[in-house]
This record gives sequence, C-alpha cells and structure tokens, in this order.
Amino acid sequence: ETYEGLTEEELQQNANVIGYGAVKYFDLRQNRISSYRFSYDEMLSLKGNTAVGLIYAYVRMRSIARKAGVANSDDLLTELEAQHPEGLSVALNTETEWALGLHLMRFSTTIDAMTEELAPNKMTDFLYELVTKFNAFYLQESILKAEDRDDKLLLCEVTAKILKEGLRLLGIGVLEKL
Repeated sequence: ETYEGLTEEELQQNANVIGYGAVKYFDLRQNRISSYRFSYDEMLSLKGNTAVGLIYAYVRMRSIARKAGVANSDDLLTELEAQHPEGLSVALNTETEWALGLHLMRFSTTIDAMTEELAPNKMTDFLYELVTKFNAFYLQESILKAEDRDDKLLLCEVTAKILKEGLRLLGIGVLEKL
C-alpha cells in the first residue's frame, strides 16, 4: 500500500530500511558454501526471495489490520481478546489457512537450525515460504468480509509478528506503511 503525504523524513527512513534490508537480506540468504553473484536488480525486486518483497508483505499485513479499524497490533489483540473472553484460538478451515498455520509452527525449529548450523539462509528460506503461503491465503480468502473474520485477522496478526521477528533476528527492520 502506497501512502502519499509521507514527510521527507519518513521517506528517507523508508529508503534506509528498504535499501539496507535489501543488501543485508540478499547477502544472508546465500548459502555460505555456494557461489555468490551480486545483483542490485535481484536485490531490489518485489518478486522472489528478497527483503523488499518481505517488507511489502508486512506492510500489506499491517494494512489489513488498519482496514479492520485497528491502528496497531497490540490494539488488535486486545480488541480480539475482549470480543472472545473464553480465549483466542484460530480455526483453520481452508487449505491455505492450514498451509499457513502449519508453516508458522515451524518458526522455532527454524531458529534452532539457523543457530546450530550458523546458517541465516535457513531463516530467509523460512520467511520467503511464509510470505508465499500468506500471499496464497490473502488471494484466496476474503479476510475482512469473512464470517470467520476474527480467525483470519488473528492468523494475519500472528503471521505479521513472526515475519517481523524473523527479520529482526536477521538484523532487518520493517515498515508499517510505504
């Protein structure tokens, strides 16, 4: 989602996060024993396994929360908890929800593999697959108009938190809006 009306400072911050993230992610996604081919075009692409694509997906996730009428993720979780005093849970009803939910559960084992093998590309591969599964979910599901809207919003929120944390572990920031 593109926002007109960003201040010059916000535009500069966005450029820094995207530029730094693109170079760092491109470097970290390489297997340390593979050949390395430097390419700005590949680094800055919205398509494929790039930081730009992951940051854009995160912005999309945050946009969904804003369109649901919630300014930030803490408010979304608080709002959902208030609506469901029995506790929050997610019903995975479709194939894309299942695929996304099962992939989210692999986050901790990915962290273990990344640290044990000293292979940050394990995390980049996980995050790229996460975003791929989220995009399939996003394209198939009508999140804000669905009967099970809260389940879908919670699944989006958990995905956003995992994506943000995975990028943080790699030393890469995210943006709330572009």
